[in-house]
Amino acid sequence: MSTGNKPKNLDFGAMEKKLREMGVSSNLEHLKSAKSQSSRPESAPKTEVQVAKPQASHPVESRPVTTGSRAVMQTDTETERQPSDWCNYIFGTLLSIYESTWIKSYGRRPTGRFLDFADSLTESELMRVIQHCRERLQAGEKWPPIMGELALLKSQLTESESLEAMNRVVSKTPKNQIEKWIMQNKGYELRRLPQSIIVKRFKEFYREAMSLQEKGKLVTEVPKGCQVSRSKTWLI
Repeated sequence: MSTGNKPKNLDFGAMEKKLREMGVSSNLEHLKSAKSQSSRPESAPKTEVQVAKPQASHPVESRPVTTGSRAVMQTDTETERQPSDWCNYIFGTLLSIYESTWIKSYGRRPTGRFLDFADSLTESELMRVIQHCRERLQAGEKWPPIMGELALLKSQLTESESLEAMNRVVSKTPKNQIEKWIMQNKGYELRRLPQSIIVKRFKEFYREAMSLQEKGKLVTEVPKGCQVSRSKTWLI
């Protein structure tokens, strides 16, 4: 994924101010020290190639045992992988939201799959994930999402986003192709649903539209053939 939306030179002060505006307030000093070390790829450790020793009674040709050496080299590289400034910032932000429950779930430093997740995240996706977490806390969920959920939340609408999108669909002012598809295919049903389930159903319609879009099957325009047929019908 492109990193064009990520801040190139992190200004922790500015980002903390933005988080405070969202209701997230915490000191990230314990992660700022990583700024001078991160984003600096380390060379892979040299691995000594083991050579099989020939037996005295049956001389054999020496061959390097590459499989074992290669596995050790990958393990060492993965163990010593340093998180980037952006990764540290995301980790520290989520830690400041959940505090002790985050530490129990993910530890005090970013490792493993979280490194890949954080490095793939744009600034707008991070803000969406943060909003999801805040909404979960307000609903009484004290534990942070598991790693698989975090990866999904970056592309799922928050409650506030869902309400805004639904209002645009109902008022027939769609913002994108997904909303346009829902308006064309589900608008009639939405306008007749009771308030108690309308948001839930809208989210289902939105996921359905996203799935079609991912498969290249999201159609929102009237085919040209149908337009021609309609024109001929009006002429007749």
